[in-house]
Amino acid sequence: MGTTSHSGASDAGVGDTHWRQRLTDLTGGKATLPPVVHRLSLGALAEWEPGFVRKKWPLDPELLNPEGFLFGGYYGVLADQVGTFAAMTVLSNDEMMRTTSLELDYFRPIGDGPLLLEGRVSNKSSSLLHTEVDFILPDSRKAARARVVFALRRLS
Repeated sequence: MGTTSHSGASDAGVGDTHWRQRLTDLTGGKATLPPVVHRLSLGALAEWEPGFVRKKWPLDPELLNPEGFLFGGYYGVLADQVGTFAAMTVLSNDEMMRTTSLELDYFRPIGDGPLLLEGRVSNKSSSLLHTEVDFILPDSRKAARARVVFALRRLS
């Protein structure tokens, strides 16, 4: 894990947080994954640094349509998870977030794995946090890009 952000998102004032501890536990295999992660075959996280996350996802054959490609709606599930992980890298302990918008651009179908997913924080203001998630095929071509926006709220 490095300390340089891939996104230019500010890391000032964040330091070590419970969010970052959760990400470290997820990458180290110490975290207990919630039932929804198992039910949806989401898996955990491979690596993170401020403003950036990466995960490798083995394509689950049960999620393929009859033509042998990943069901299109499932992209949104993966994008929301990876965008959430990216957002967690820059949240302070007194911030909460909720997904408010998710947009997807499909470039090519996903029929082969494993899939590499990379999430970046593209902007954080006092009320909104914007992330981008790239879906990268085994041959390094992009299959899709998602934009996930989160509403921020202070807990104190």
